[in-house]
Amino acid sequence: MTKFHAFFASVFVLATSAAPAQTAPPPLSPAAPASAASAVAGHAAHHHAIEIRAARVRGLSEQMNRPAEELTQSCRFESDITTPPPAGLVSLTFDDGPEPGATEAILALLDQHHIPASFFFIAAKAQRHPELAALVKAHPLALVGNHSWSHPNFHDIGVPTQTSELVRSDASLAALVAPKLFRYPYGNASCEANAELQRLGYRIVGWHVDSCDWAFDKTGSIDAHEAKICGVDKAHRNHFVDHVVAALKARKGGIVLMHEIHPHTLAQLGALIERLLAEGFQFAPLTHPAFEPSLR
Repeated sequence: MTKFHAFFASVFVLATSAAPAQTAPPPLSPAAPASAASAVAGHAAHHHAIEIRAARVRGLSEQMNRPAEELTQSCRFESDITTPPPAGLVSLTFDDGPEPGATEAILALLDQHHIPASFFFIAAKAQRHPELAALVKAHPLALVGNHSWSHPNFHDIGVPTQTSELVRSDASLAALVAPKLFRYPYGNASCEANAELQRLGYRIVGWHVDSCDWAFDKTGSIDAHEAKICGVDKAHRNHFVDHVVAALKARKGGIVLMHEIHPHTLAQLGALIERLLAEGFQFAPLTHPAFEPSLR
Protein backbone atom coordinates (compact mmCIF):
# COMPACT_ATOMS: atom_id res chain seq x y z
CA MET A 1 0.00 0.00 0.00
CA THR A 2 1.40 3.41 -0.97
CA LYS A 3 1.49 6.33 1.46
CA PHE A 4 -1.17 8.02 -0.68
CA HIS A 5 -3.52 5.03 -0.41
CA ALA A 6 -2.72 4.65 3.27
CA PHE A 7 -3.72 8.27 3.91
CA PHE A 8 -7.14 7.82 2.30
CA ALA A 9 -7.66 4.54 4.12
CA SER A 10 -6.89 6.17 7.47
CA VAL A 11 -9.12 9.17 6.78
CA PHE A 12 -11.95 6.93 5.58
CA VAL A 13 -11.81 5.00 8.85
CA LEU A 14 -11.78 8.27 10.79
CA ALA A 15 -14.73 9.67 8.86
CA THR A 16 -16.91 6.59 8.99
CA SER A 17 -16.12 5.34 12.49
CA ALA A 18 -16.97 8.73 13.95
CA ALA A 19 -20.39 8.82 12.33
CA PRO A 20 -23.32 8.44 14.71
CA ALA A 21 -26.56 6.68 13.93
CA GLN A 22 -28.44 8.56 11.20
CA THR A 23 -31.06 10.20 13.35
CA ALA A 24 -32.51 13.61 12.72
CA PRO A 25 -32.68 16.20 15.50
CA PRO A 26 -36.08 16.50 17.15
CA PRO A 27 -38.37 19.15 15.65
CA LEU A 28 -38.93 22.30 17.65
CA SER A 29 -42.32 23.66 18.51
CA PRO A 30 -42.92 27.37 17.79
CA ALA A 31 -42.67 28.03 21.53
CA ALA A 32 -39.31 26.27 21.95
CA PRO A 33 -36.77 28.44 23.83
CA ALA A 34 -33.73 29.90 22.08
CA SER A 35 -31.41 27.58 23.99
CA ALA A 36 -33.24 24.55 22.58
CA ALA A 37 -33.03 26.03 19.09
CA SER A 38 -29.28 26.55 19.52
CA ALA A 39 -28.83 22.97 20.69
CA VAL A 40 -30.68 21.58 17.68
CA ALA A 41 -28.73 23.87 15.32
CA GLY A 42 -25.48 22.66 16.89
CA HIS A 43 -26.54 19.04 16.46
CA ALA A 44 -27.42 19.67 12.81
CA ALA A 45 -24.08 21.34 12.12
CA HIS A 46 -22.13 18.52 13.79
CA HIS A 47 -24.10 15.86 11.91
CA HIS A 48 -23.57 17.74 8.64
CA ALA A 49 -19.81 17.91 9.25
CA ILE A 50 -19.62 14.14 9.75
CA GLU A 51 -21.66 13.45 6.62
CA ILE A 52 -19.74 15.85 4.39
CA ARG A 53 -16.41 14.48 5.67
CA ALA A 54 -17.45 10.95 4.76
CA ALA A 55 -18.80 12.05 1.37
CA ARG A 56 -15.60 13.97 0.60
CA VAL A 57 -13.34 11.04 1.51
CA ARG A 58 -15.39 8.63 -0.59
CA GLY A 59 -15.33 11.05 -3.51
CA LEU A 60 -11.58 11.55 -3.34
CA SER A 61 -11.03 7.81 -3.15
CA GLU A 62 -13.28 7.26 -6.15
CA GLN A 63 -11.54 9.96 -8.17
CA MET A 64 -8.20 8.39 -7.30
CA ASN A 65 -9.20 4.85 -8.26
CA ARG A 66 -11.50 5.32 -11.28
CA PRO A 67 -10.39 6.56 -14.72
CA ALA A 68 -11.09 10.25 -15.27
CA GLU A 69 -12.93 9.51 -18.52
CA GLU A 70 -15.26 7.12 -16.72
CA LEU A 71 -16.02 9.70 -14.03
CA THR A 72 -16.71 12.36 -16.67
CA GLN A 73 -19.09 10.05 -18.51
CA SER A 74 -21.00 9.34 -15.29
CA CYS A 75 -21.26 13.09 -14.42
CA ARG A 76 -20.42 12.35 -10.79
CA PHE A 77 -18.12 15.22 -9.85
CA GLU A 78 -19.06 18.44 -11.60
CA SER A 79 -19.41 20.90 -8.74
CA ASP A 80 -15.70 21.77 -8.56
CA ILE A 81 -15.69 24.27 -11.42
CA THR A 82 -12.69 23.90 -13.72
CA THR A 83 -13.36 26.95 -15.91
CA PRO A 84 -11.49 30.07 -14.70
CA PRO A 85 -13.54 32.50 -12.61
CA PRO A 86 -13.93 36.13 -13.66
CA ALA A 87 -10.81 37.92 -12.43
CA GLY A 88 -11.39 40.00 -9.32
CA LEU A 89 -15.03 38.98 -8.81
CA VAL A 90 -16.34 36.96 -5.85
CA SER A 91 -19.81 35.50 -5.42
CA LEU A 92 -20.73 34.31 -1.92
CA THR A 93 -23.08 31.34 -1.66
CA PHE A 94 -24.65 29.76 1.44
CA ASP A 95 -26.10 26.24 1.53
CA ASP A 96 -28.47 24.37 3.86
CA GLY A 97 -30.79 27.21 4.90
CA PRO A 98 -32.97 28.82 5.78
CA GLU A 99 -31.64 28.69 9.35
CA PRO A 100 -33.32 30.75 12.11
CA GLY A 101 -30.92 33.37 13.43
CA ALA A 102 -28.26 32.66 10.81
CA THR A 103 -30.27 33.77 7.79
CA GLU A 104 -31.09 37.12 9.37
CA ALA A 105 -27.46 37.63 10.45
CA ILE A 106 -26.15 37.03 6.92
CA LEU A 107 -28.70 39.41 5.41
CA ALA A 108 -27.67 42.07 7.94
CA LEU A 109 -24.02 41.73 6.84
CA LEU A 110 -25.04 42.01 3.19
CA ASP A 111 -26.83 45.26 4.05
CA GLN A 112 -23.90 46.55 6.09
CA HIS A 113 -21.40 46.02 3.27
CA HIS A 114 -23.81 46.45 0.33
CA ILE A 115 -22.85 43.15 -1.29
CA PRO A 116 -24.93 40.35 -2.89
CA ALA A 117 -25.07 36.63 -2.04
CA SER A 118 -27.00 33.49 -2.96
CA PHE A 119 -28.84 31.15 -0.59
CA PHE A 120 -29.36 27.51 -1.64
CA PHE A 121 -32.36 26.33 0.35
CA ILE A 122 -33.25 22.81 1.40
CA ALA A 123 -36.90 22.88 0.34
CA ALA A 124 -38.18 20.97 3.38
CA LYS A 125 -36.53 23.57 5.65
CA ALA A 126 -37.92 26.45 3.62
CA GLN A 127 -41.35 24.89 4.09
CA ARG A 128 -40.77 24.82 7.86
CA HIS A 129 -39.55 28.43 7.90
CA PRO A 130 -41.63 30.27 5.28
CA GLU A 131 -41.07 33.65 6.96
CA LEU A 132 -37.29 33.31 6.53
CA ALA A 133 -37.64 32.12 2.96
CA ALA A 134 -39.83 35.12 2.17
CA LEU A 135 -37.35 37.45 3.87
CA VAL A 136 -34.52 36.27 1.60
CA LYS A 137 -36.73 36.36 -1.49
CA ALA A 138 -37.68 39.97 -0.79
CA HIS A 139 -34.12 41.10 -0.11
CA PRO A 140 -32.65 43.14 -3.00
CA LEU A 141 -29.15 41.71 -2.50
CA ALA A 142 -30.14 38.03 -2.22
CA LEU A 143 -30.89 35.21 -4.64
CA VAL A 144 -32.61 31.95 -3.65
CA GLY A 145 -31.43 28.67 -5.15
CA ASN A 146 -32.60 25.05 -4.89
CA HIS A 147 -30.56 22.59 -2.80
CA SER A 148 -32.95 19.60 -3.18
CA TRP A 149 -35.91 18.60 -1.03
CA SER A 150 -34.13 16.85 1.87
CA HIS A 151 -30.36 17.05 1.17
CA PRO A 152 -29.54 13.44 0.29
CA ASN A 153 -26.29 12.29 -1.28
CA PHE A 154 -27.31 11.72 -4.91
CA HIS A 155 -24.61 9.05 -5.19
CA ASP A 156 -26.43 6.96 -2.59
CA ILE A 157 -29.98 7.08 -3.96
CA GLY A 158 -31.58 5.62 -7.07
CA VAL A 159 -32.73 7.59 -10.08
CA PRO A 160 -36.44 7.57 -9.09
CA THR A 161 -35.57 9.06 -5.69
CA GLN A 162 -33.28 11.61 -7.32
CA THR A 163 -36.10 12.65 -9.63
CA SER A 164 -38.51 12.91 -6.70
CA GLU A 165 -36.06 15.13 -4.80
CA LEU A 166 -35.80 17.47 -7.78
CA VAL A 167 -39.47 17.59 -8.74
CA ARG A 168 -40.66 18.00 -5.16
CA SER A 169 -38.16 20.77 -4.37
CA ASP A 170 -38.92 22.52 -7.64
CA ALA A 171 -42.63 22.63 -6.82
CA SER A 172 -42.04 23.73 -3.22
CA LEU A 173 -39.59 26.53 -4.12
CA ALA A 174 -41.39 27.71 -7.27
CA ALA A 175 -42.33 31.09 -5.79
CA LEU A 176 -38.78 31.73 -4.50
CA VAL A 177 -36.29 30.54 -7.10
CA ALA A 178 -35.89 32.88 -10.05
CA PRO A 179 -33.70 32.44 -11.98
CA LYS A 180 -33.63 28.68 -11.51
CA LEU A 181 -30.31 27.76 -9.89
CA PHE A 182 -29.52 24.36 -8.34
CA ARG A 183 -26.66 23.08 -6.22
CA TYR A 184 -26.19 19.39 -5.48
CA PRO A 185 -25.89 18.31 -1.83
CA TYR A 186 -22.22 17.49 -1.22
CA GLY A 187 -21.63 18.51 -4.84
CA ASN A 188 -22.45 14.96 -5.97
CA ALA A 189 -24.18 14.84 -9.35
CA SER A 190 -25.47 12.22 -11.76
CA CYS A 191 -26.17 12.36 -15.49
CA GLU A 192 -29.80 11.41 -14.91
CA ALA A 193 -30.31 14.20 -12.37
CA ASN A 194 -28.55 16.66 -14.67
CA ALA A 195 -30.99 15.77 -17.44
CA GLU A 196 -33.97 16.24 -15.09
CA LEU A 197 -32.64 19.61 -13.93
CA GLN A 198 -32.29 20.72 -17.53
CA ARG A 199 -35.85 19.59 -18.21
CA LEU A 200 -37.00 21.69 -15.23
CA GLY A 201 -35.10 24.71 -16.52
CA TYR A 202 -32.26 24.88 -13.94
CA ARG A 203 -28.63 25.90 -14.20
CA ILE A 204 -26.27 23.87 -12.00
CA VAL A 205 -24.02 25.87 -9.65
CA GLY A 206 -20.79 24.45 -8.28
CA TRP A 207 -17.93 26.39 -6.72
CA HIS A 208 -14.42 27.57 -7.42
CA VAL A 209 -13.47 27.75 -3.73
CA ASP A 210 -14.73 25.45 -0.98
CA SER A 211 -14.41 27.29 2.33
CA CYS A 212 -14.51 23.93 4.18
CA ASP A 213 -16.31 25.79 6.95
CA TRP A 214 -17.69 22.47 8.20
CA ALA A 215 -14.15 21.40 9.14
CA PHE A 216 -13.26 24.69 10.87
CA ASP A 217 -16.56 24.91 12.72
CA LYS A 218 -15.93 22.96 15.92
CA THR A 219 -12.78 24.71 17.20
CA GLY A 220 -11.93 27.36 14.62
CA SER A 221 -9.06 25.16 13.42
CA ILE A 222 -8.83 22.29 10.96
CA ASP A 223 -6.87 19.13 11.74
CA ALA A 224 -4.17 17.70 9.49
CA HIS A 225 -6.38 14.98 7.97
CA GLU A 226 -9.17 17.36 7.04
CA ALA A 227 -6.70 19.98 5.83
CA LYS A 228 -5.48 17.46 3.26
CA ILE A 229 -9.06 16.60 2.28
CA CYS A 230 -9.88 20.30 1.84
CA GLY A 231 -6.59 21.46 0.40
CA VAL A 232 -5.96 23.87 3.27
CA ASP A 233 -2.36 25.08 3.49
CA LYS A 234 -0.57 24.28 6.76
CA ALA A 235 -0.12 27.99 7.46
CA HIS A 236 -3.89 28.53 7.40
CA ARG A 237 -5.09 25.60 9.53
CA ASN A 238 -5.91 27.91 12.42
CA HIS A 239 -7.28 30.73 10.28
CA PHE A 240 -10.51 30.22 8.35
CA VAL A 241 -10.45 33.71 6.83
CA ASP A 242 -6.82 33.34 5.71
CA HIS A 243 -7.68 30.03 4.01
CA VAL A 244 -10.58 31.45 2.02
CA VAL A 245 -8.71 34.63 1.07
CA ALA A 246 -5.63 32.64 -0.04
CA ALA A 247 -7.77 30.26 -2.10
CA LEU A 248 -9.55 33.15 -3.82
CA LYS A 249 -6.26 34.94 -4.50
CA ALA A 250 -4.89 31.73 -6.04
CA ARG A 251 -7.94 31.49 -8.33
CA LYS A 252 -8.15 35.30 -8.74
CA GLY A 253 -11.80 35.23 -7.68
CA GLY A 254 -14.74 32.87 -8.01
CA ILE A 255 -17.82 31.33 -6.44
CA VAL A 256 -17.35 30.52 -2.74
CA LEU A 257 -19.15 27.63 -1.01
CA MET A 258 -20.24 28.22 2.59
CA HIS A 259 -23.07 27.03 4.84
CA GLU A 260 -25.59 28.86 6.97
CA ILE A 261 -25.66 26.21 9.67
CA HIS A 262 -22.09 26.56 10.94
CA PRO A 263 -21.70 29.17 13.73
CA HIS A 264 -18.00 29.72 13.05
CA THR A 265 -18.86 30.77 9.48
CA LEU A 266 -21.22 33.45 10.79
CA ALA A 267 -18.69 34.60 13.39
CA GLN A 268 -15.99 35.07 10.73
CA LEU A 269 -18.13 36.27 7.82
CA GLY A 270 -17.79 39.99 8.53
CA ALA A 271 -14.02 39.70 8.81
CA LEU A 272 -13.89 37.67 5.59
CA ILE A 273 -15.87 40.27 3.66
CA GLU A 274 -13.69 43.08 4.96
CA ARG A 275 -10.48 41.21 4.05
CA LEU A 276 -11.68 40.51 0.53
CA LEU A 277 -12.66 44.13 0.02
CA ALA A 278 -9.25 45.22 1.32
CA GLU A 279 -7.61 42.81 -1.16
CA GLY A 280 -9.41 44.60 -3.99
CA PHE A 281 -12.05 41.97 -4.76
CA GLN A 282 -15.53 43.01 -5.85
CA PHE A 283 -18.68 41.06 -5.02
CA ALA A 284 -21.20 40.07 -7.69
CA PRO A 285 -24.33 37.91 -7.87
CA LEU A 286 -24.38 34.59 -9.69
CA THR A 287 -26.49 36.30 -12.36
CA HIS A 288 -23.57 38.57 -13.32
CA PRO A 289 -22.71 37.86 -16.98
CA ALA A 290 -19.08 37.16 -16.04
CA PHE A 291 -20.19 34.04 -14.10
CA GLU A 292 -22.15 32.62 -17.06
CA PRO A 293 -19.30 30.30 -18.18
CA SER A 294 -19.12 28.86 -14.64
CA LEU A 295 -22.73 27.62 -14.66
CA ARG A 296 -23.82 24.37 -16.27
